[in-house]
Amino acid sequence: MEIYAVGTDIIEVERITAAIEKNNSFRERIYTLQEIEYCEKKSRGKYSAYAARFAAKEAVAKSLLEGFGKKISPSEIEVQTNKNGAPWIMLHGRTERYGRELGIGEIKISMSATENYAVAYAVSLK
Repeated sequence: MEIYAVGTDIIEVERITAAIEKNNSFRERIYTLQEIEYCEKKSRGKYSAYAARFAAKEAVAKSLLEGFGKKISPSEIEVQTNKNGAPWIMLHGRTERYGRELGIGEIKISMSATENYAVAYAVSLK
């Protein structure tokens, strides 16, 4: 496999916290049900988990050389975790179709979050 492109993003946890608390539909427009369930189970760091996933979605879009729009939707980029807790990316819908058109076989993701910031780095592979 070869690298198609990379993407990175950093976001303030407070921005995501405010968006979720002030806008009833934000969470459902951005996150999948599985992501919401994962984040809501967190007794500590719930909003950091949401922010890390948001940063991951932005990083993935950048690694596809696009932003959110006609070809890529944040709710169609899903961050899942394996049994060891490592994150991996699953694309859905038109975002998945766009990735296939580009010849993307896999997207690697690395995420990290603190109380104040979340960061993600994505590598799209052909």
